[in-house]
Amino acid sequence: MSDVIDPRHEALVEHLFQRMLVVLEMPGFELRPMRRRTRGEGRLRSIVYGYTRLDKKLVTIDLYTPRTMKTRKMDAILRVVAHELAHHQKPPRLYRSWFRLVREIHHPPFWTQYRRNVAKMQKDEILGIYFKNNQ
Repeated sequence: MSDVIDPRHEALVEHLFQRMLVVLEMPGFELRPMRRRTRGEGRLRSIVYGYTRLDKKLVTIDLYTPRTMKTRKMDAILRVVAHELAHHQKPPRLYRSWFRLVREIHHPPFWTQYRRNVAKMQKDEILGIYFKNNQ
């Protein structure tokens, strides 16, 4: 299966990401779309929608569904970005280690910050359009 990447979709996501940084007052972050080696082939075990690096201002988001390479809904992408930016606003206090895999613990202040981010996006005149259909 060949990778079908829509440059218009990626450009729109980048534009909305920059708008989100203005709304949340968090300048200097960079967005990268997640690239996978094999799309739609074999067993798809990854359920990761995005990740961030706390030491760098970098957010990586999966813009397409794993098997069919369809574009994800815009409100889902914006919620994932709000989630990843909340990691920078309220960093984790504890880490959990499991078989040399270190995961951060999502604590209650983190989820409060995530809800604030989504509420700010819903109030914005540009970003709020993408949340109207799901309310």
